[in-house]
Amino acid sequence: MKIRLAAYNALLPVAALAARAAAPFDAKIAEGLKGREGFRDRWKDKASAIDRKGRLIWFHVSSVGEFEQAKPVMDLLARNRGASLDLALTFFSPSGMNYYERFDRSRRIPSMRFVEYLPVDTARNMRFCLDTLRPDMIVYVKFDIWPNLVVEAARRGVPQILVSGTLSPGSRRLSSLVRSFYGGLFSMFDAIAAISAEDAERFRTLSRGAVEIVEAGDTRFDQVCRRIDSSDVKLPGAIAAAGRTWIVAGSTWPKDDGIVIPGFAALKRAHPDAGLIVVPHEPTGERLDEIRESLEKARLPFRPLSSLSDADSLAEPVVVADGVGYLAELYRAGAMAFVGGGFTSGVHNVMEPAVLKLPVFFGPRIDNSFEARELVRLETAVILNTADDFARECGALLSDRKRLEEKGAAAERFVRNHCGAALRCVDLIEKYLERKR
Repeated sequence: MKIRLAAYNALLPVAALAARAAAPFDAKIAEGLKGREGFRDRWKDKASAIDRKGRLIWFHVSSVGEFEQAKPVMDLLARNRGASLDLALTFFSPSGMNYYERFDRSRRIPSMRFVEYLPVDTARNMRFCLDTLRPDMIVYVKFDIWPNLVVEAARRGVPQILVSGTLSPGSRRLSSLVRSFYGGLFSMFDAIAAISAEDAERFRTLSRGAVEIVEAGDTRFDQVCRRIDSSDVKLPGAIAAAGRTWIVAGSTWPKDDGIVIPGFAALKRAHPDAGLIVVPHEPTGERLDEIRESLEKARLPFRPLSSLSDADSLAEPVVVADGVGYLAELYRAGAMAFVGGGFTSGVHNVMEPAVLKLPVFFGPRIDNSFEARELVRLETAVILNTADDFARECGALLSDRKRLEEKGAAAERFVRNHCGAALRCVDLIEKYLERKR
């Protein structure tokens, strides 16, 4: 372990130089580097402002998805402990930090006392972070763990727990090159709450039985239900008043558009009352231009979502979301959904449309998603490969509304039945927090 950690630390300066070299060509890297400038002064100022009345739990997440998984756990802990709990939150990715600052204002948890970037994982930086925050526990989410932080926290006897832990069969952490290294890191944890029995078994094998591992489920189910049940976002009345049966294409990439847009054009010939809402994964100017060109090529008139109001009359069959932060709410307008990512790195969140009783479609890359595989098994979701598949499968449901409703109801039951992971994770956290006196 010592030799592998030394090799990791020797490579960190090289990685830092590479990041700085790439920054002029990658806006996200540049933003991440800028966000970490002067972090020591900010950490000291924010930490000194915390009135330590009880325990402080430090949650670390990578980006938006992991933050969403952490929220139901943090919220439940805050409800249970009230003023006797302080929460600290760190992000690795600027996407996560931006989301928190720009779109999560109404959902912030009262116990949250500290939000910052996690600095580069050097031993010196991690000693500084631990000295400054003095956490009673560190909770990691999904798989974003950092070797020097784990090692330094273990040396100090700070309990460390991983929640919504996942370790896919193809994970690089299981490769022969780094398996021993990560096995040593996970063995320093106190507990791991895995999302499934299969993930739990892989963690047991990797950590060589040195840590308590439980199957707790995925807190994303809890967060999806929590967000949907508490949302107060109001969609433009023009969408509801249009009288169309809307298909929502969420988190799409260019390859998804290549299926959805020509597929919808073909579908409309048989179902003229159908409508399409396209929600690109990243609505940059370049992506919106690509979607506009594809729609024009398919001869499909469209309106940007930002141009709609309650008073508008919406004649166009397509709406394009040109902002971020409301995909889950847009699914409310739909009768069925296509979820993007299945033609690139892997399908995105299929639970949001499913919990709203929408049958779901997506591309073939679903190995990354337990829930997508389960929805296919339950026949409430269908894998599409071509535009013809899109037109055929959507058309079949539009022609059989009873079947559409039955599949949607089954999708909702699947999500609701998997809620409860947050409570199991909180029970595990409380168990180890009580042991640290």
